[in-house]
Amino acid sequence: MEQRRQAMNSKEYNKKIADARRNESRKFGFRQSSYINFKVEAGYFFCLYFLTEEARLTVKPMYADELWWDIWNATENKNEPLSLRGTGAYSLSGQVLASYKIAETTDDSKLADMFEAVFHAATAEISIFLTTNPDADKFFPDETKMDHDPDRLLYLMALIHNGREEEVLAIIKDARQNKHSCMFHSGMFSDSYTYVRRWCNRGQASGGRMRHVLKSYFDTIVKLRVLSCAISYIAKRLLRKNNIGEQ
Repeated sequence: MEQRRQAMNSKEYNKKIADARRNESRKFGFRQSSYINFKVEAGYFFCLYFLTEEARLTVKPMYADELWWDIWNATENKNEPLSLRGTGAYSLSGQVLASYKIAETTDDSKLADMFEAVFHAATAEISIFLTTNPDADKFFPDETKMDHDPDRLLYLMALIHNGREEEVLAIIKDARQNKHSCMFHSGMFSDSYTYVRRWCNRGQASGGRMRHVLKSYFDTIVKLRVLSCAISYIAKRLLRKNNIGEQ
């Protein structure tokens, strides 16, 4: 096998592997893009990352990336292919469900058997996961099983999605106090927590503006009523004077 591997250049070998993986993945409903295979099921994005010696199966709710892109001002990503959720630089990491060993071989039969076993096992793992986590909207990731998420963004998205912004702000405050350095940065002074905190506070800002508008509205009503009473009082006084003068 080693001699056959050496006889093939890197491009030829990678194409052979990719073709074998694609052929088997289709049998199990997975799509392929670059080094990943993925599928959407029950509101979740399931992704198999094929690395040098292993394939890693991850999961995250479909809403998570879209919410994060809204927060990060990268809404144009919503129009990109689904695969961006697995390969994008500003896509969120998922919770690892399982890992599978990948052996190096050029034998067509062995490649087919190996990838079939991986996709079969991944499909079974997904089925088990959906049995215990049927509702993507209520899913919270196990942070001990995350595929590199130092900023805890997937967990924070789940909190925001479920209306628990105060907890998000508390987590960010604690992280700031502990001098946490975020993975995503924008410019010199903004990072992922800057954007998340701003997003969580937007409701308070909107509420403050609404309270200001309502206060101004009621103040105007009060002023108009006072003015109306004053005009009515003056009119009555004038009418009374006119009546006395006529007498």
